[in-house]
Amino acid sequence: MPILHPVFILIFLFLAFASYWEIFRLEKKQSIFVLVTAILIIIAIGFRINVGADYPVYKMLFSGFAIYTTYGDVLDKALFRPNSEEIEWIFVLINKLVFDFGLPFYIVTLIMAVIAVSLKFTAIYKNVAFPTIAMLFYFMPIMFFEDSGQMRQGLGIAVCVASFKFIKERNLFMFLLCIYIALGFHKTAIVFLPAYWIVKIPMNSTRIFWVLVIALLSSPFELYRLGSDFFGSIAPQDISGAYTGYMDDRYYGTEVETGLNDLVKIIFIAILIRYDKKGCEEVWWYEYMRNLAVFGMALFYFFRSNEIFAVRLPGAYMFFVTMFCLSNLVYAVKGRERQMLYLGFMMYFVAMFFYFGSGNAHRGGFTTERYQNALW
Repeated sequence: MPILHPVFILIFLFLAFASYWEIFRLEKKQSIFVLVTAILIIIAIGFRINVGADYPVYKMLFSGFAIYTTYGDVLDKALFRPNSEEIEWIFVLINKLVFDFGLPFYIVTLIMAVIAVSLKFTAIYKNVAFPTIAMLFYFMPIMFFEDSGQMRQGLGIAVCVASFKFIKERNLFMFLLCIYIALGFHKTAIVFLPAYWIVKIPMNSTRIFWVLVIALLSSPFELYRLGSDFFGSIAPQDISGAYTGYMDDRYYGTEVETGLNDLVKIIFIAILIRYDKKGCEEVWWYEYMRNLAVFGMALFYFFRSNEIFAVRLPGAYMFFVTMFCLSNLVYAVKGRERQMLYLGFMMYFVAMFFYFGSGNAHRGGFTTERYQNALW
């Protein structure tokens, strides 16, 4: 049976040990665990070669940007001027600079890894009581899909997550600046724009339940199709064009896994509803995190009939479900409840380790026989 490369096994075992030590022995966050994990992950995904679902496409674009795209094209894209460039401008700019300096493509993936991991882990450390459990949620398996696969969206999500600082501070200008930068990595970042106001909506367990039920019941009607004209009227052409293009998921292609994935989401929802009051009482800014998490789940079910939308559009919001809310609930509860939550999450991580390792990991090149790294 295919199994993840030893570098990923090392990261998993380190986080498993660190999470237990942090939660049940020290009972407080440790920055050294975050730093060590960040370094290991940056090495593993930053220096990878021919690894990741989108790697061949990005490698092909690397030289194409330098040959067929000018810095003027990049500027036009950044200012939303008419242009023929289809890829977001910051990503193109990084590729062109690396190519023009005569550096190999793995420097691009390294830069991407440094930006994504730094922003995400900084946000986790500042907003989560036990960062190690949050990093386990990130590592298994978000890291493989986002920051080792769909790199542009992973970077867009990283900037959106970092903007949570300005949401808390109610600094609208800096929040909008973050959204603009996130759009420079991936168009779907525009979906995070309402987050600044969503956090202020009064919610409780009952409202969470009904919001998600209504989103699920609305899914078969594909109501999102009614918004294409509206979206096109409020967004720049290249962004609205992405929205209407994604309407046909059969062309763009992706897959929403059913069965286990749906069951896990239901369990996560049940935990969020069950311990909502505890989270609000024990965790700073939990209400903000919870609102964004619930909106992400609602988006997922609202777009459930369109596979590309269900995966891509809730991306930044879904980060708040596991990395922020569920991880903080481990801190919010005490005694046996904490032990049960931790044990349940660890069972999920172990199951995902083998489930992912025997499926998508092999196809993506993350297994022992396929993984390559520029350092060894």
